[in-house]
Amino acid sequence: MYMDFDQLTILVEKYLDGTITPAEEQVLHDWYRNNEPQEVIWPADHLGEKHRIGVRMLEGLHRDIHTMETEQRTIPLRRNRVWMAAAAVIGLVLLSGAAWLWSNKQVSPAPDSAAAVTPPVADLLPAGNKARLLLSDGRTLTLDSAGNGLLAEQGNASVKKTGQGQLIYQAAATTGNASTTTIYNTISTPQGGTYTVTLSDGTKVWLNTGTALKYPTAFKGATRNVELKGEAYFEVAADAARPFTVTGGGQIIRVLGTHFNINTYNNEPAVKTTLLQGSVKVIQGDQELLLRPGEQSLSTANGTLHVKKDIDTAEVMAWKNGMFQFNEADIGTVMRQIGRWYDVAVVFNGKLPDDHFRGKIPRNVNASEALQILTLSGIKFKIDGRRIIVN
Repeated sequence: MYMDFDQLTILVEKYLDGTITPAEEQVLHDWYRNNEPQEVIWPADHLGEKHRIGVRMLEGLHRDIHTMETEQRTIPLRRNRVWMAAAAVIGLVLLSGAAWLWSNKQVSPAPDSAAAVTPPVADLLPAGNKARLLLSDGRTLTLDSAGNGLLAEQGNASVKKTGQGQLIYQAAATTGNASTTTIYNTISTPQGGTYTVTLSDGTKVWLNTGTALKYPTAFKGATRNVELKGEAYFEVAADAARPFTVTGGGQIIRVLGTHFNINTYNNEPAVKTTLLQGSVKVIQGDQELLLRPGEQSLSTANGTLHVKKDIDTAEVMAWKNGMFQFNEADIGTVMRQIGRWYDVAVVFNGKLPDDHFRGKIPRNVNASEALQILTLSGIKFKIDGRRIIVN
């Protein structure tokens, strides 16, 4: 799908005027980094206007690059790509016009991107640092409103909340009077919430929105076992004597110490485990796989477990780093992430398009801004209460 010259010009003009939003600027940067201009035909009576806009674009980009080089700042654009893109704008405008490829499916550009979204009556805020902690005695603590410091004593561990909004378990020194009973807590994030917890062994876990993690307050015995529903990124503390296992999505992930991401959302087509560092064993029934860094295991609806190599780990980990990132993702994949993040139902009107999307959107923007960027693909959206309607 193309982003045509008019759509690109809207973003570049905002960039030059200083009115571009962070999300729009990210899209503009991605265009210049990742795409080459494609030629299209423009009506002859548009050439004068297009030429003048193109000249202003080139002058503005030249001015920004010169300033950044003078100040010796690190810039988010690769200089050679900026010059190639700017020069291509002028050259193609003088001949016929320009367009930038949005996805691998080539279709006609949207006639009017400015009218692609119906302005919402009430916007939707992005997710925040929200979670609930279920203690072993049945008490529930709302972590986003709880005070910092010691929250509870659970068995042989203390539970503390830091000033950065993280939960930390600290195991007490083992004594002869220490309890032998394993006590479990569960931390859960709502749709539209994320949180980070450090377990008593030092393992750190980032929970994505709509996720629950059940774990012992202090690990005992020869293994370290936790249960996951949803999506989380684990940095497991190394302990060769006690393997760490994650149970979720009908699988067992077994490690000693490593970094990996698990996605077990029940509305996704496959359970995915992606390894970033170390090695993990994925067990599902009588099937076993050993993953190496950069590989991903997938368990599909028919129960087949297989490995996908050379994974774009930046795309997998974008959620942890505060971004939506898509690489040839279909509209269903895009909107499932949007729906979970903004805690809304997604309604599709009509047949789902076959288009695929590439690009990044910051996750700290309101829903209307994220959707406005997606309209560059030509798809229309409308916010209706706690629903996003896709036309």
